[in-house]
Amino acid sequence: MHEQLKFVQLKKDMRMAYIERGEKHKHAIVFIHGLANYHGVWLQNINELQKSFRCIAIDLPGNGYSGRDVEKISMEFYAESVIDFIEKLGLSRVTIAGHSMGGLVAMRAGLKAPTLITRMILYAPAGFEHFSKSERILFKSAITFGNFLNLDEAQVKQAIKASFFIENPIGDMLIKELSQIIQQNDRQKYRKMLEQSIDSMLEDPIINELENITQETMIFFGEEDMLIPNRFLHPISSREIALIGATKIPKSSLVIYPHTGHFVQIEKSKEVNLEVVHFLN
Repeated sequence: MHEQLKFVQLKKDMRMAYIERGEKHKHAIVFIHGLANYHGVWLQNINELQKSFRCIAIDLPGNGYSGRDVEKISMEFYAESVIDFIEKLGLSRVTIAGHSMGGLVAMRAGLKAPTLITRMILYAPAGFEHFSKSERILFKSAITFGNFLNLDEAQVKQAIKASFFIENPIGDMLIKELSQIIQQNDRQKYRKMLEQSIDSMLEDPIINELENITQETMIFFGEEDMLIPNRFLHPISSREIALIGATKIPKSSLVIYPHTGHFVQIEKSKEVNLEVVHFLN
């Protein structure tokens, strides 16, 4: 566990873990990880961005080192937890950054609290795809049939490796720590979190609400993203899905990197960090 790990008590007695770097008086960026991940996915970004900003990376409830006793997980619940966290820390006018599912959570939070969250940075966000009822049923049955929710460490390893275009040593570090987190916690709660998170992403889409986002929004995608879109259901390119989402968000700018996978913030950390500094200044 990281020695700089901090905790804050949210509503409903939920303990949220986070790390914080940079000077407190500077503009704050709150980073949100993706499905079944943790704050470690942001270290390549925070190490650089802490020079200019106050960087705070959280573990969503039920994930990472945060509390596991969550009754019902949904994108709405995650978004409310993020807003609660921002308020508990006494932050105002923050930038929120989200990767994958965390991007969807960021958009939900941004829609709910536009005066608190004034800008957004989305890295390969979920939420730009529309799933029909039959597609949702097919997706869920494929997960059940593939025993996706019972593989735990093996599934984490596979998901992390699939998220990089070129194999990366940071991936091994993420696999190691995430496997340790799974082993140290209740597996049933872990599987329930996975199931409910996936279910909520499918059943509560944000695609039709994107035009209501008022914040200036920076979007990053990797052209070789193998996770978004879902190739099984939507055989289009990640470039196409990125353009669909970016076109719907009024004040958005989009950067797409070639030869880059789903972990765009890690694989293109130098370029992405420079863009973020430019965007926020």
